[in-house]
Amino acid sequence: MTPSWLLDLLAVIMLAISAASLARIAARPLLAGQPWRPVQAGADVDLANALMGVAMAGMFTSSLTTLPDVAWEVLFGLATAWFAYRAWADARSVRGIAADRCTLHVVHSAAMLYMFLALGAAAPGGGGMGGMGSQAATPALSDPTIAGAFVVLLVGYAVWDLNQLSSRRYRLGAAGTTAGGTAARAFVLAPETRAGWDVVLGIAMAFMLVIMI
Repeated sequence: MTPSWLLDLLAVIMLAISAASLARIAARPLLAGQPWRPVQAGADVDLANALMGVAMAGMFTSSLTTLPDVAWEVLFGLATAWFAYRAWADARSVRGIAADRCTLHVVHSAAMLYMFLALGAAAPGGGGMGGMGSQAATPALSDPTIAGAFVVLLVGYAVWDLNQLSSRRYRLGAAGTTAGGTAARAFVLAPETRAGWDVVLGIAMAFMLVIMI
């Protein structure tokens, strides 16, 4: 059984990522007469990460549960469809789809959708997850094969991002140029910062799936 303090710690980390993702949206120069272009600005990704952080915090600790399971299912279903469209529109080949950043967010959104659907159906009366802190009463996934596939994908993308970060694939300096010279804003908007949050989100999702199998 997973220690409750670890679940609480993970919930706090998820909320921190959610707040940081919202900070990215607020830090963008959207109010300076520039139109809102989510495809270019990546505000859709930040919003999705913020929602995932809140949803996963509720999964880890029942006291942090916010929306009903069905609401999360609708939100992550829409997110999965949106990022799948973006990945298809941006890619030039099958290999391009796999390498596209939007595909990572398809996997993240689909994993969240799967967890809410699978555990909601498995719980007595469709009661949903209720937080992992009460995991003694949490039903097991009915199809661990799908969960295992998601774990492989989530860990694989996390390892890929870590490799890109270690090779300095992402550069903070580029964000500093668009951030008006403000160090804190530059850090918040840096591509490598969001990539780091994607890694943490992916590992947290994989961890949840493993202890649910």
